[in-house]
Amino acid sequence: MRRLLILVSCFWLVAADVQAAKRVSWEDLKDPASQNFEDPFEALNILELRSLATVVRLRKQLDTGNVSEDNLFAVMQQLEAAEAKLAVSGVDTDALLSRRQEIADKRLTAAITGNAALDNQTISITGYVIPVLEPDGTSRGGYLVPQYGMCSHVPAPDPNQMIRYQAGSSWQPDRIYQRVRLTGRIDLTLTRQTINLLDGEVDMVAALNMTDAVLHPDKAFRPRPQDRTLFSAH
Repeated sequence: MRRLLILVSCFWLVAADVQAAKRVSWEDLKDPASQNFEDPFEALNILELRSLATVVRLRKQLDTGNVSEDNLFAVMQQLEAAEAKLAVSGVDTDALLSRRQEIADKRLTAAITGNAALDNQTISITGYVIPVLEPDGTSRGGYLVPQYGMCSHVPAPDPNQMIRYQAGSSWQPDRIYQRVRLTGRIDLTLTRQTINLLDGEVDMVAALNMTDAVLHPDKAFRPRPQDRTLFSAH
């Protein structure tokens, strides 16, 4: 009888926690402060980006002396042509390249930093699940991503747009990319794991972690035949 009372109490505690969960969007998971910065590279079109890449490549060849005397004149002509194209477009090549490392650092921070206001809070969020199978064939956890097919046919999201979870509920998804609602206490813990996923090994980097997660299937979700493909953890 005592054991039954304990189980019932635990059930109501979990149920109360789920009901108190704050519903959030994927955008809410990002750190607001790190998202607000000027990125001058975003203003460039595809042709300007190609010209900039050409400038970087040719300047590096000249700086390292990795150009033969026979090709030196041709390389310098190509460099001048690429710089001229950027100048005509109003791009200050030297000023832009001087900020390359600065912008790269800010992009990285924006991609991996989670919203501190949600740290250790109980949240509820909807997404597509990537369950990870253990060696014994069971699944006790996995990942939630915002879009169908991410990490396989679609590139992986930024780390602060991926949640690694350990399941606390009895229901588990039976297929990859099933649409579910994930509820539980989240923390800003950066994790890394390599799994086998459809096309091969994938490096899963998540900036958000959820333990004792409760999963609820989206009843309106219609699976595709390929969703049943299985994979295993490393």
